Amino acid sequence: MEPLDQLCRKLGCQFTEESLLKQALTHRSAANRNNERLEFLGDALLGFVIADELYRSFPDA
Repeated sequence: MEPLDQLCRKLGCQFTEESLLKQALTHRSAANRNNERLEFLGDALLGFVIADELYRSFPDA
């Protein structure tokens, strides 16, 4: 199973433009293309996943 498929399954959502998701989650130093326009989406998605995991791991905090 591909990492993006695992991420989508864990988040419980399906992305219609998987290429945009991949671009948003790719660090700008990893490719020659300029990904800054979607960097905020990748940062927000990563923050959401981390916050969700912390919330589930520490429900009484």
